[in-house]
Amino acid sequence: MPDSSQTKEAPNDITWQAESHKQHLRSPAWYVIFGLVALCLIIFGIWSKSVTTVATFITVIFVVIVITSQKPRMLNYKVTKTGIAVGETVYPYKVIKTFWINYRPPEIKTLNFETSAYLNNLVTLQLGNQDPVTLKLFLSQYLRENLEREESFSETLARRLKI
Repeated sequence: MPDSSQTKEAPNDITWQAESHKQHLRSPAWYVIFGLVALCLIIFGIWSKSVTTVATFITVIFVVIVITSQKPRMLNYKVTKTGIAVGETVYPYKVIKTFWINYRPPEIKTLNFETSAYLNNLVTLQLGNQDPVTLKLFLSQYLRENLEREESFSETLARRLKI
């Protein structure tokens, strides 16, 4: 009979703290290149005599500036028998279709899941120092894991462009 002190029970909840998003370090060259690209896009819009193009480029440039200037917040994450909590927001398992973990440290350490929401149905959580194997085993009891999902093209592009 195995020693009960060596029997490992599954945890009731898994909790950890991590940043809300990955903060990229940007060199001065990044800002110079971004500024030049932004200027070229606006000049192209003016040259093409399209107010819509100019307005679109200015809006995109503004959104990139806002997104890149946001500092990450430290969040509490909790995975329970009923759902996933991110700070005060709770995602019950009944609204989560699938989950997957992208784990290629040190750059990528995320828990991702798809919800049944019409908009913003993909949620990405930073794992910080949380063990991905423990998390995967726990979530597999309640959700279907999508083994084919990888980092999307837009996520890869944003990470490489340090946005």
